[in-house]
Amino acid sequence: MSEMENKQMVYQAIKSIADNLCKEDKTYLRADLAFELKKYGIASDSSEVSKLVFDAYRFFHNDGNISIAFVSNNSRTTLVAEYQLNDSLEQGNKEEALKIAETELTLSSSALEQLKEQVEQNLSLVLAKGTSKIADVVMGTNGVKNVRSKASTMFDKYTRMVEAYHYAEDSVRGNIEDFTSLRSDMGMVYRDYAMKLIDIYGDSIKMVQPDLFDFKRIEWLDVDEMLKYVELEYNKLSEKCAALIGEISDSFRASLQTSLLAYKSASNGNKSLGLAMAGLAMLDHYMGASERTNRLKTDLSVFQTSVKHDATRIKADMGRLMVICKTLNDVIIPKANVFMRYGEKLMASDLKAMLDTLYADEAVRPLEEKRRELLQRLKTLDMEMNDHLQNIDVYTSLINDITSTLESKRASYMDAKGKKPSKPFFLVNWLTFGTANKNYYRNYAEWNDNCFPLIREYESYQVDLKLDKDELASHREEQTRIKNEYAKLSNELNKVSDTLRSKIVCSDELKLKMLTHLRDMVAMLKLGREIMESKIDEKWVHTVDIPNFKETAKLPADVEQNLSQFTAMLADNIHADERMAKNMLDGVAAYTNDRKRIEGNAAQNQPAEYSAEDLATATDAMEQSLQRGIALFDSFVQLKAQQLNGKLASAAYDKELKKHADEFKREIAKIDHKSAYLREVFKRINLAGSEDERKQAMSLLSDLSGYSLSEQEFADFMNGKKQIEL
Repeated sequence: MSEMENKQMVYQAIKSIADNLCKEDKTYLRADLAFELKKYGIASDSSEVSKLVFDAYRFFHNDGNISIAFVSNNSRTTLVAEYQLNDSLEQGNKEEALKIAETELTLSSSALEQLKEQVEQNLSLVLAKGTSKIADVVMGTNGVKNVRSKASTMFDKYTRMVEAYHYAEDSVRGNIEDFTSLRSDMGMVYRDYAMKLIDIYGDSIKMVQPDLFDFKRIEWLDVDEMLKYVELEYNKLSEKCAALIGEISDSFRASLQTSLLAYKSASNGNKSLGLAMAGLAMLDHYMGASERTNRLKTDLSVFQTSVKHDATRIKADMGRLMVICKTLNDVIIPKANVFMRYGEKLMASDLKAMLDTLYADEAVRPLEEKRRELLQRLKTLDMEMNDHLQNIDVYTSLINDITSTLESKRASYMDAKGKKPSKPFFLVNWLTFGTANKNYYRNYAEWNDNCFPLIREYESYQVDLKLDKDELASHREEQTRIKNEYAKLSNELNKVSDTLRSKIVCSDELKLKMLTHLRDMVAMLKLGREIMESKIDEKWVHTVDIPNFKETAKLPADVEQNLSQFTAMLADNIHADERMAKNMLDGVAAYTNDRKRIEGNAAQNQPAEYSAEDLATATDAMEQSLQRGIALFDSFVQLKAQQLNGKLASAAYDKELKKHADEFKREIAKIDHKSAYLREVFKRINLAGSEDERKQAMSLLSDLSGYSLSEQEFADFMNGKKQIEL
């Protein structure tokens, strides 16, 4: 079977898998597809799989199912979309590759704007007001339901903010990946033309290995871990709300029943006592409900402060992402764009006639072609290495997440396994006339409903962990293999170059002729190396740290202590007595007589008489209500103290955020200034009327001094006193 026929079989297999996946509305990770393609000779998950998917997509006339069925291992994008840039570079279509990179940068800017909007919503902490029903107000549950509504709104906004951060992070990561692909292509151009200059001038020219910035050093907030903590706190608060609603509802029904019984029991005796006791019972219920609601509102205030801290961290880190994005969008990639568009053309134009002469010999030409082939293979290996490094990062992150999840669920998993009922011994079942088996199956069904889903989920995570560890090991093995192969090819390249130079006869006339272009060539190659060495400033590599002011920005300790002492003093010194009880009962009697008089049923006023038992009963009820009132006051004071603490912490977060925001503004202003300068340079390059004008304009792209040869350096080189480093 020919190679083409075998590829078509692979393409057909990819299409069949894609069609089946789309029917079920599913997708495959690249690693999943690599496993399916093993039967066709695909050894492991690598960029080769991405290329096959893209080629199959083209082979079947831009097939829609193939374009959406397969996604990268980090699920960031489809394989077809991801490979477009690399395909354009492989085909030599640099203009198309640059357009794709620029589109990615536009998308990342949009993602950051979306993130900014989500964070602003969380920073303002505008909470939706709960809609209270009359029944909730009557029972006293309306406050709790408002707390639950506000907490739910906050958590929903927080979740959407985390999703927006992921989207922005993925977009910036995508732009970085695009630049590293462009950088690989520039590296081949740099090495190719540097070697050509060395062919002409020998050891007088020295090629410098570019010091490439490792973009994987850039850190990202672990918003998933932050979300886990907030979700845990939200669930606790939500459970408290649900429990409290039930408790208050039960308390209302019990208090109502107690009130009715108290009133009825006194219907033939002192009605004032019955009415007073009924009122005190309901008052006790509402004060109790308000006290517990205040405690819940205090928890809500703590939760709100935690969310404010996280939102501030994400907002601050968003500023850092915007700096990175603008650095790529407005400076690094535009410079790479211009170099790839014009740099190689200008150098080729300068060298073409001379190189045709230099490599004209039949013994030299095959060696030069071999060298170009090796350079292309090195570039391919470089791109494959980038792919494996990216996937090592992906699987390392997945393994850490799954390991953390398994650790958090391990206790519940072991508990669920321990609860699994054991099937009874057949003799036991026989002796119990089948009752033991019936009990076993009933218990097993209950266990299966309540516990088995957790066990299945946990063991599924264990399988995923093993598979991800296998994938990580595979990518690391490939990384080592490529590293070794890269070193081997580099040695071969050096040998071919040495052999080629031993056969070249470069005349003095050709060297002198080349000198007219040397300064431009050196400047162009140094510019290319500078762009390849583009990096992100060290201070933007690490995530922004926002101190937690939850404990430090709060009311002085003695203020809270004094408040607690005050309520304790009230509880110790304010008590009900018989005089207060009699005044209350007299007040109830007077109120009753006034109502009767209004209704025209006034009876002759008789002095109220209360037994010692009546007064004792009323005193005890009043004492309970007084203490409940003091507890309510204490909960209110604690709530207000916590809300003040929250405001102090919020102000501290705002101050910290402003400090970072001002720094980001200054940095973005610098980038904007540099970008404006570059746009003017780009305009000069694009509108240049000649190659000489374009070369002069290109030299303005350099950030570093010394990238142009001075007259003295040029003279020293011509006299053999200086080695030029590219």
